Amino acid sequence: MRYKRNEAFRYQLNDSLDAIFTLKVEEDTLSSKGHALIYNISPNGLRFRTEYDLPVGDSRLLLQLQFILNGNEIIMPGHITWKKKIGILFEYGFEGKENNEAKQKIINGLKELSRIDNKDTL
Repeated sequence: MRYKRNEAFRYQLNDSLDAIFTLKVEEDTLSSKGHALIYNISPNGLRFRTEYDLPVGDSRLLLQLQFILNGNEIIMPGHITWKKKIGILFEYGFEGKENNEAKQKIINGLKELSRIDNKDTL
């Protein structure tokens, strides 16, 4: 398993974020929408859990995650980098593709979450 624990700006969420995902090969959608929960996030990737056993290691497959962070909809395409079974769920590492708009929305959303968290602890 490959982790980027030292990546700057990885944010552990207090409450998981709901996400919807689809699997694609190039522009062709291969799956109906699935539900996932996001547990930590950075501008370059995230960790999520779902009940679905998704393929790992096929570079042709593109996973597209869609979620709301601080009122902003983010659509983040990318690839699954690792998988781990946890009870009846599967946990995944996800690395986003170059998408500057999504990255900027994530950075802004995480800065706001950090401000809110710091205000709550004072």
